[in-house]
Amino acid sequence: MIDLAHIHPMLVHFPIVLFLVAIAVQLLTLVRGGDLSAGACLPSIGLGALILSALAAVAAAVFGDIALDHAVELGFPQDRLETHQELGLTTTWLFVALAMVQGLARWRRISLKAARGWLLALVGVVGCVILLLTAYHGGNLVYKIGVNVDAVKPAAQPAPHPPVK
Repeated sequence: MIDLAHIHPMLVHFPIVLFLVAIAVQLLTLVRGGDLSAGACLPSIGLGALILSALAAVAAAVFGDIALDHAVELGFPQDRLETHQELGLTTTWLFVALAMVQGLARWRRISLKAARGWLLALVGVVGCVILLLTAYHGGNLVYKIGVNVDAVKPAAQPAPHPPVK
């Protein structure tokens, strides 16, 4: 059975990629003069990726809390864990808020082009920066101090065979 503390690192890649795709598609839509709340192809892809990123971020946050508790029990430094957690929660709530604003605008037929669209996209770009900081701190937890990583021992090497004559 999979240890619950190991599910978080399996999930975190989904909100990272989906959010970056969502913001890239939003920027592309705006550059082309489109409306982020329109039902056209690009805005729909952007909104879909944004909603999926928010859902994936919530799941990653839930399992991240489990992983944090496990790491604290093992004696890892809580301040570094909490820095990652705070950044992750900020990013998660930003994803959720952006998805709700854009979804509500589409539902209520409120235009998100020109200044309103660019303002929303700017918030998304700031979210990308926070997201990358979150990922950086998470990577440091794993790769620098080995949080929730099982110790690995190299496989025993078989004795060399004597040369054949």
